[in-house]
Amino acid sequence: MRIIDNMHVLLLKGGYGSEREVSLKSAEACSKAIKENGLKVTEIDISETNLNDLINIKADVCFNALHGSSGENGSIQGLLNLLKIPYTHSGVTASAIAMNKIYFKRLVTNATENSNDPINFPKTLEILPDRSIDFKNHCGAFVVKPTNGGSSVGVEIIKEGNRVPIINSATSYNLMAEEYVGSKELTVTVLQEQPLCVTEIKAGQDKDFYNYEAKYEKNGSIHDIPAKISKNTYNQAMSWALRVHQIIGCKGISRSDFRYDDENDKLYMLEINTQPGMTETSLSPEQAMFCNITLKNMVKIIIEEASYEC
Repeated sequence: MRIIDNMHVLLLKGGYGSEREVSLKSAEACSKAIKENGLKVTEIDISETNLNDLINIKADVCFNALHGSSGENGSIQGLLNLLKIPYTHSGVTASAIAMNKIYFKRLVTNATENSNDPINFPKTLEILPDRSIDFKNHCGAFVVKPTNGGSSVGVEIIKEGNRVPIINSATSYNLMAEEYVGSKELTVTVLQEQPLCVTEIKAGQDKDFYNYEAKYEKNGSIHDIPAKISKNTYNQAMSWALRVHQIIGCKGISRSDFRYDDENDKLYMLEINTQPGMTETSLSPEQAMFCNITLKNMVKIIIEEASYEC
């Protein structure tokens, strides 16, 4: 949509659940950038507001700074569609698909398996009724994580044994298990249908992996940008990020995460994030800056891509 003088932006933030604090930090950064673009902004914490009141705000556009199920699973997108308020980021279908890691894997696998460059995922492992993993076709470490969720909340790497921990911060969610693959964590942001660059993420020395604390604590992780990997792997990650963005119908911005096995020279897709973090330690703003796109301009681009689905 075209940005006009005195445009009024409704910024949704907060919400419920484990990613509330991340949303508030993203919203703080985005609110500042919206104002720097000369636009009026009204911030609404959806956990403190009757959603029926959104219609009375009479905003020209909604900037969705929510994270987690409250803002990423298609629910808020559906409401904004009904209200006919243009909104940033992906719509109902893309949001719902991306939020469910199993559905996302199946859809992308089916869409690319007969192509010249099929997109690989780590093997999904069956969790048996006694909370053990079916190891008939796998041996070694595996990862347990919520089927729906983000920011690495509830993710655990099991290096020994074959049982899913009973005490798990994600036990209130449906869990899935995958083989643990690769040695390098990579990520690519797609902005306005253009992949920006590849970053390698290295968790801090006191972190087992790129977990919640590594993502959002200062100095919690080291980001090599651009990633020091082969040109072929770099280009493949860029290509896969754009392809999955388009396959599921993302809008505006997305960030795709990968694991790379350098011993076997094999790239694995993990998931796509339709609401990338916009905090001071977040990857997408950092990648934009690497491409000479300020946060102010990045937010402007995202707003210009806003729309609602009829």
